[in-house]
Amino acid sequence: MTSINSDQMSAMVLASLNKSNGQMQEAMTRLSTGKRINSAGDDAAGLSISSKLRAQVDSLNAAIKNSSDALAMVSTIEGALVETTSILQRMRQLSVQSSSDTNTGNDRTYLQDEVNQLITEINRISSNTEFNSTKLLDGTFTDKNIQIGTASNQVLRLGVSSTDSTKLGAYQLDTIDESIARVDTYALAKSTMNALFSADADYVVKGTFGTYTASVDAGADARDVASSFSLISGNTGVNATALTKARISASAAATFSFTLEGKSSTLSTITATITSTTDLTSIKDAINSVSGSTGITAALTSDKSGVDLTQAEGYDIIIGDVTSGSTNADIVVTAMDMDGTLDTSVVTVDLSSPPSSAAGASITASGHGFSVGDIVTYTAAGTVMTGLTSGTAYKVKTVADANTFTLESTLSAAVTYGGGGGNAADTFTRGGRSLDGDATTGDSTSIMGSVRLSSQNAYTVTPGNAANAFSTSTSEATAAHNAISSVTLTTKEGATKAMSVIDGALLMISSIRSDMGSANNRLQSTIDNLSNIAVNAQKSLSTIEDANFAEETAKLTKAQILAKAATSMLAQANQAKETMLALLQ
Repeated sequence: MTSINSDQMSAMVLASLNKSNGQMQEAMTRLSTGKRINSAGDDAAGLSISSKLRAQVDSLNAAIKNSSDALAMVSTIEGALVETTSILQRMRQLSVQSSSDTNTGNDRTYLQDEVNQLITEINRISSNTEFNSTKLLDGTFTDKNIQIGTASNQVLRLGVSSTDSTKLGAYQLDTIDESIARVDTYALAKSTMNALFSADADYVVKGTFGTYTASVDAGADARDVASSFSLISGNTGVNATALTKARISASAAATFSFTLEGKSSTLSTITATITSTTDLTSIKDAINSVSGSTGITAALTSDKSGVDLTQAEGYDIIIGDVTSGSTNADIVVTAMDMDGTLDTSVVTVDLSSPPSSAAGASITASGHGFSVGDIVTYTAAGTVMTGLTSGTAYKVKTVADANTFTLESTLSAAVTYGGGGGNAADTFTRGGRSLDGDATTGDSTSIMGSVRLSSQNAYTVTPGNAANAFSTSTSEATAAHNAISSVTLTTKEGATKAMSVIDGALLMISSIRSDMGSANNRLQSTIDNLSNIAVNAQKSLSTIEDANFAEETAKLTKAQILAKAATSMLAQANQAKETMLALLQ
């Protein structure tokens, strides 16, 4: 039908033209933005997926930045700890130097001056090391969370303990100084010492490493105890060293003879003549002449009135069967701890009601712990008890029971005392044990060495029996923290102890550096992994979100051609209606 009111051809061509224009507009939008999805209508499902992928990629990039910052922070910590390690190594070098007797007192003072400066620098590093205004080594940077992932629980926990000189050091625990009361023979001295320690006195060591047991046999000496702890040190991190030290002196000049045992079970006989109690060189030389067998070395004290004995491996030192051939010429033996401190025991005795005046009057002191032959020094807390002199050493003459004892002079002469003076807080301090040189009784004793446990971590030791080397009970003993801030090189003993304390500090720093090294490697791996995930997520996002230029260009070209063709056809459709005018002519 020929009609002028309905123009189907123009309408059809116009629809095609609008469609081509829409396709051309869509292609131009994608090509101009570079994105395939520019509105939800372009791809509803794809828009949702791309939004999640975009959030993941942005989060991954932020996590990579966090990890990179953390890596820089760990490197800052590591750099500071490297310098702290160098300082500690220098301090240990100075400690070794100071422990030698080639140094004078002034030399050791100069060495201590340098140590003091080094400790100050350690404190400065600890307090001033920062990253982005955050203190790292002063003990406040603990249990920090580094966000290294896209979820809230994807964190790296990082913390550094304080590296201040008061915190660096070693946790140490020493056995108690042990020497037996004088006995009658060498053989009895040896058996009595062995009987002090039970086979059930195994030691349970507890710490961050777990719980382990150091097993010992009955009569174990310091060397044996140290060996038992060394067997489990790989698990506990607790190292053990043993050393036996004692000091001997003489009460009078004489020719002394006694047996000496250390490392070898074969007895060595020491014979030496001294003409003065202030020069024991001959005793020192005689002991050193058999050191190849005993392992015991001797050195004079600074005033030559004493000889310090050292058994470096921790074997018991047994001195027995002392003879002098002279009335009242005794050998006085005093145990020493690992640091060279003489073993003493202070007993407070209430002398406010003194005994009646008499030679060798009986003094009452509940549980005094003294034995016959012990050398005790009387110290008055106020008015001196009549007949005694405050600050003077006496010898315990008799011990009737655990609560009473009597005194005589160190030369075994009678002393009359009592009847007046005295105070409730007077004290008697036990020092050495006097071995009787002019009798066949009370002429032998034995000294057990000291064991020092040391670790960079806190720990406790619990004996399995009261007859043990660390205490007189089965109570748990906690290691004490010895800090490098308190080390002193002004004495040989202090320098020797400083070495073990500094070793503990080095282990502490090494532990922190190990943690930082582990964190550094983990962060590097984290960055690599996050980068890989981010690249692949970005690739997937690009596939969904980005426009394919080749495809969109082809679509644009097609749309443009169709639009031009539709425009031309629309013109032809409009001209087709003009033919109807011919019907009216």
